[in-house]
Amino acid sequence: MSDTTNESAPFDDENGCVKKKSNGHVWKFVHHENFNYQTDILKGRSCDFNWLRIDEDGTITVKGSHDRGYAWDGCTPKLNFLHITWGNFDGLLIKHGESDYKPYTYYASMVHDVLYQYKRCALITRAEADKIFLHMLRKSGFMWSYMYYLGVRSLGWMFRGWKYKRLKKK
Repeated sequence: MSDTTNESAPFDDENGCVKKKSNGHVWKFVHHENFNYQTDILKGRSCDFNWLRIDEDGTITVKGSHDRGYAWDGCTPKLNFLHITWGNFDGLLIKHGESDYKPYTYYASMVHDVLYQYKRCALITRAEADKIFLHMLRKSGFMWSYMYYLGVRSLGWMFRGWKYKRLKKK
């Protein structure tokens, strides 16, 4: 459970919040429905943007129903070369729900990517985003959960620009 102060996000819109990707970027996944994940890590905080909503009860919503769906590249880094995608493996297909077969890392990488995307405005630290990633990977049963977590903890600093390094205690 989080004991952070209840602040609203520092941006009212997407301007200055989300960096635009280059037009030539190819996404591996597109999710067209809203996806919710409940965590105690973000209790007491809230924000609402085009692709991300965090509710006071700690529910993270990735808004896949917005525009043409939420697109991301799975677990990075990845490089397309000679018509082959090189980089981190997203895992074998597993059943996440009724008729819902996706890679082990699908939902964890989606939530992690949207949290990193909104690092300039959502009331969350990089350490918290990475901890949520670990929890989701473990919940999916991915055997390399801790290795992937160590990867984002050791290399995530390259994605600079986090608004919050640590959050004030009550």
